[in-house]
Amino acid sequence: MHTGRAEPLPESDGVLIGEPPTLEPSDEPGPSSDRADRSGSADLGNPVPLWFDCGLVVACAAVVAFGAVGLLLAVVGHYRALVVFPFGAAGTLVGALIAWPRRSSGKSGAATLPAIGMCLVAMGFALWNAAYASHHVAIGRDPGVYTDAGKWLAVHHDLLVPTGPEWLTKDASVIVTTPGIYTEGGHAEFQFNHLTPVLFAEADNLGGDRLMFRVTTLLGTLALCAIYAVGCRLTRRPWLALVAVTALAVALPQLNASRDTYSEPAVQFLLWVGIYLLIKAYEQRRLGVALLAGAALGGTMMGRVDALVYLIPLPFVGAGAWIAAGTQRSRRSLARVITGVACGALPLAVLGTLDARTRAGTYYSDLGREIGRLQAAFVASIAAALVVAVVARLCAGRFETATTWLRQHRPTIALVVASVTALGLLLAWTLRPVLSHPRGASNELVQALQAAAGVPSDPGRSYAENTLRWFSWYLGPVTVGLAILGVAVLLIRSGRRVDAAAGIVIPVAGIGTALYLWNPSIVPDQIWAMRRFVPAGLPLFAVLAAVGLARIIPRAAPGRTRARWAGPAAAAAAIAIIGFPLAVSIPVRNFQPQAGYLAAVNHLCQRVGPNGAVLFVAGDTAEQQLAGAVRSWCNVPVGVMTTPMSASQLDQLAASWRADGRELWALSSTPRLMMAAGPGLAPDLVTTATSPHELEMTINRPPQYYARIDLPVWAARVSG
Repeated sequence: MHTGRAEPLPESDGVLIGEPPTLEPSDEPGPSSDRADRSGSADLGNPVPLWFDCGLVVACAAVVAFGAVGLLLAVVGHYRALVVFPFGAAGTLVGALIAWPRRSSGKSGAATLPAIGMCLVAMGFALWNAAYASHHVAIGRDPGVYTDAGKWLAVHHDLLVPTGPEWLTKDASVIVTTPGIYTEGGHAEFQFNHLTPVLFAEADNLGGDRLMFRVTTLLGTLALCAIYAVGCRLTRRPWLALVAVTALAVALPQLNASRDTYSEPAVQFLLWVGIYLLIKAYEQRRLGVALLAGAALGGTMMGRVDALVYLIPLPFVGAGAWIAAGTQRSRRSLARVITGVACGALPLAVLGTLDARTRAGTYYSDLGREIGRLQAAFVASIAAALVVAVVARLCAGRFETATTWLRQHRPTIALVVASVTALGLLLAWTLRPVLSHPRGASNELVQALQAAAGVPSDPGRSYAENTLRWFSWYLGPVTVGLAILGVAVLLIRSGRRVDAAAGIVIPVAGIGTALYLWNPSIVPDQIWAMRRFVPAGLPLFAVLAAVGLARIIPRAAPGRTRARWAGPAAAAAAIAIIGFPLAVSIPVRNFQPQAGYLAAVNHLCQRVGPNGAVLFVAGDTAEQQLAGAVRSWCNVPVGVMTTPMSASQLDQLAASWRADGRELWALSSTPRLMMAAGPGLAPDLVTTATSPHELEMTINRPPQYYARIDLPVWAARVSG
């Protein structure tokens, strides 16, 4: 039996950031209210079992430790598996020990069955996607860059590709810059942040290419478990959280990111396990949990250059907790948590920034304006949070009238904010696509896809007005509607009591989601554009849908009988929530990006041999997509003609390479391009990279059919 008396703060496992609440009315319907929700006491128990909690902590510590150690060594040019693995294992052990979960004082037996169900969903997700893991080695878009960089690092122990004067001294018309790879002085560098390539390299060192191509599947699986844990914290209804996360697991964007070699699964896992641990850190006031939570959230910056958006709200979370604290003891425990989060996040955030600045070519400078805005916003958030916290403490008691008014009207203010937010989302979903058509730079791909879809040609359209419609395409309108209800419920709940889960999830995952909903800043073809929402947006809508469903589906309180319609309603909602995304994914369930490309590259490597040098012909953009893979897998020098060459140029170039002990090969995708690039070249069809189950590219609907991609590889030995 709970009383209205506050429990001792350090031992609290409730829902609080600041002070434990006094007894307040629940935001759940009267007869179906949960007494724990009404009291917010420490006896709620953990909504996930202890063993599940322990698994998340170990997984988080492992990804953070192995990612940080590997990236640090890669940045300084001394990556070695024999160093990474022992130090990564030690870091995992330390991280797990300092944040090791404690057994809750409440009973969590009811959470065991849904947690087992989550494990079964995760296992099915892993097996399904592992069976169709991509072999994305050609650099047409981002995944190929990550894969080629990972393979290069695994073999050469450095993120730098030494090109030196290998081509320039032989012929000035040959360059080494290829798609996704920049030339910097006497070396080349792979684009983007390099956490994902580091994890690929470690997997390749451990289990070869087969394991490397399944790293994103493993990370996506772990991310689902972390999202489930956050959903349980928000709803205290594990079965409803399981339904929502299962819907996310079968949604095509989640499948695509976890099956292909994207950076998003790593960021998704670190973000959501970081959110989960941050909630626990504020609830339990444990320094070790705060350190690991900060490391996970800061670690997102090792994976993506825009991940700073997830750190911007953290100072305000800390300031809000500080203001809510009512005693000196509470503020001391909060100071430990806030310091721990900062100390955990800062080193990895700096490492990720250093990696992008020094090892990503001109990528970092190309995005200088956008990165500068995020950095300025982060600095401003720290300054503003400090000012707000200091002013609030200095002025405490001086404005009692205003303070009393705010306390009395906080529920009303929260209701207004919730209503405005829900209405804004509804209008963005329904009216914005009709009233607004944002435009950007003209894009030939958009124009081609518009022609294929039979819609009016407008190559400058960004389709940013359709972002919430995209969500409804893949998650379903029921889930989107419930998510809008869910965010309103959380905002109203926050007006009644200080809620750690809502106070962390909404700003940390919500700010970035809101920015990308307004303007995703990406080429709008499907399914490519949805990768923007994989780390935060889609998981956020899933857990918010669980909150919305928990609000409308009552459950039995002790001593009361659940409404007769609750069971059938919950079953119907579950079918709708899971069935819609599953129906979208089923027609293309066996998609596999670049399925036959790795075999083709390996065959080409055998043909060229370890002592070859490869020259891609001028104007063959399709074939140049394989340049990074040839360099990483074949371990041979790779160059690209800028203009066609004469016979004497080719002979001289071949002779120069022969003096270095290498045989020169010219590659192209068609014999016509080969013969146009150099007289006397006799092309021979070496292999064909064939991928029969690619997702089609669309502009106005989800992919529904497979596309087939064939890339022939023609080779000619340059005699010299």
